[in-house]
Amino acid sequence: MRNRLINTEGKQPEYYKGMLIHADTGMHDQAADLFKKYVRTPATVVDVGAGAGAFSQRLHDLGYSVTALDVDPDKWAANDIAFQKLNIDLGIAGSLNRLFDAACCLEVIEHVENPWNLLREIHSILKPGGVLILSTPNITSFLSRILFLRNGTFHQFEEGDLSYGHINPISAFELQHAAVQTGWVVKEVREGGYLPVFDTKSFGSWFRTLSFNVLCGLSYLFARGNKNGWCLFFVLQKPATN
Repeated sequence: MRNRLINTEGKQPEYYKGMLIHADTGMHDQAADLFKKYVRTPATVVDVGAGAGAFSQRLHDLGYSVTALDVDPDKWAANDIAFQKLNIDLGIAGSLNRLFDAACCLEVIEHVENPWNLLREIHSILKPGGVLILSTPNITSFLSRILFLRNGTFHQFEEGDLSYGHINPISAFELQHAAVQTGWVVKEVREGGYLPVFDTKSFGSWFRTLSFNVLCGLSYLFARGNKNGWCLFFVLQKPATN
């Protein structure tokens, strides 16, 4: 188990059954735990923005009935799972002819043009009482606050992050407000991924490494709110009755 206070090694790619996990360290394990907590098998689940299929496959192996949605069928690798090509920005509900018990949307909402509309679309394809488990980068982490103070940009939303589609930073406060306004009940907000307070890897020199860690320690000490986590998980539920 990784140390939650001090990191002494670089992050390594993670795989599930040979499929690369496009998420931070431990995130898919954490998301699976949330599914086991909130969604009973053999519930029907729609995986919105499923990528190559690593998490869809994991849900399938846990006993869920999974339908995956993504814009790029060429990278799809979970061949035993139903897949539908879909550009999320163009809408979801009109392309599906059924309602689902649950949905997951991991590290996707920051890629879309209209996060509020995504929440509405997923709400419309779930049965009453259905659960959505969603994650997005934590732009209010203690690390992100340092980067914003220095550069005026959030962690994971700097210029280089545009190359893989990070276009919409959204805070926990904003996401919860948007969720309530689009008909959801917020059941839980939880930190995710791996973001220790101190990092002993080299940042070019011992002085830069030391300075960075001092700043991280001070930021962690004085920050309030959602300061922990590389990302944040949100568990949202569609009311059982209108």
